[in-house]
Amino acid sequence: MAFEFLKRILGRDDRQASMLQLLTPQVAAERGTATKLVLAGATVAGLAVAGVVAIGSMLTLLLAIGAIYFLLTEVLGIRLDVDPRAFVQRAQEYARQYN
Repeated sequence: MAFEFLKRILGRDDRQASMLQLLTPQVAAERGTATKLVLAGATVAGLAVAGVVAIGSMLTLLLAIGAIYFLLTEVLGIRLDVDPRAFVQRAQEYARQYN
């Protein structure tokens, strides 16, 4: 059927909860379909904005860590040696200690 996705979104299938029902608040359960669509759209838009803010925050954090690394290594001249074997050996010592 050409508009099968509309049946799923609008909840005309009794077997499973509709996508529209999942994205609308409980208070709007008795409202019309247009109201539910607007509320679901606002919910999706809110989730999208929250995702963009989270990604932006993560990128800002990575930029700040990079700036701190640059200041430590290039400006202050501190040499940072990160040896992954030391981390693994320490983890193995902890594992042997608590087993």
